[in-house]
Amino acid sequence: MVMKRNRKISLFLITALFACGTLLMSACTKIPQEGSLAPDISYKNRKQYAISGLQQNIGNFQVSTSTLPLNFEIVEVRELNGLKTTALNENIPVVRYKEPIVGNETPAELLLKTDTVMTPAVSINQHTGQLEILEGNRIPAGEYHFDIRVANQSGGRVLKDALVIEFKEFEVKTWSAGMAKQPEIERVGDTPNQIKFVGYLNGTPLGGDQIDFTKDRAMGFKGTFVNDANDGEIWNVNFPVKEADTYCTWKITSSTGVVSYVSENFNFVIGLPGSYVIRLYK
Repeated sequence: MVMKRNRKISLFLITALFACGTLLMSACTKIPQEGSLAPDISYKNRKQYAISGLQQNIGNFQVSTSTLPLNFEIVEVRELNGLKTTALNENIPVVRYKEPIVGNETPAELLLKTDTVMTPAVSINQHTGQLEILEGNRIPAGEYHFDIRVANQSGGRVLKDALVIEFKEFEVKTWSAGMAKQPEIERVGDTPNQIKFVGYLNGTPLGGDQIDFTKDRAMGFKGTFVNDANDGEIWNVNFPVKEADTYCTWKITSSTGVVSYVSENFNFVIGLPGSYVIRLYK
């Protein structure tokens, strides 16, 4: 009888110890259940900036402990000041390659290897959550708020204001210290597709024949010289103007008639076609 009772007590103690150990292990380690969507999912750096008209991918999504794969969908887009958002859905022709490109194809052969697909100006990569903005979009300047639905096998959740993107039509990226102040860009009309460069020297505007630009614009600023006007130098431009280090040269005539030339550089982008004035100060 005593031995049986001891065996029962030993079996009870072993069972109790095993149960306590299991409880302790589960309390120390939190393992997300299969199919969970983490409560702290979000985009890193929610506020972003973009130049209208240019191609850009935006959005670094943080999945946290969520079960993969995730799927993403744009639910709604709002502009802070009430602007229409139809430009985000306008279709843009995009050339897709159906076959590998060797490099020695004729134009006719290239045409056979490509398809032109009409694609929304702004879409979301359903697997990564990145917003894909196409070159050639005509999105007006403004602040756009994106509500995005994130889902996996366990369900979905709508993230309000998941991304906030401020679109600008143009931007001066950098300018040399030798300039008197930051260059200024002004949009003055929808047509023609031109830029008038106005050079200032000690606050006085110069004629177009007193400033000049380097011709090498392979990195972005591609244009055709039109003429030197009394109030600036005019160029026809292929938009968008991508980042390009552009050098402007001022012709300086001293009070004694001695002529010298001084160059300064600046970097700018303009996304939307139109007519612009760029003022440069020396």
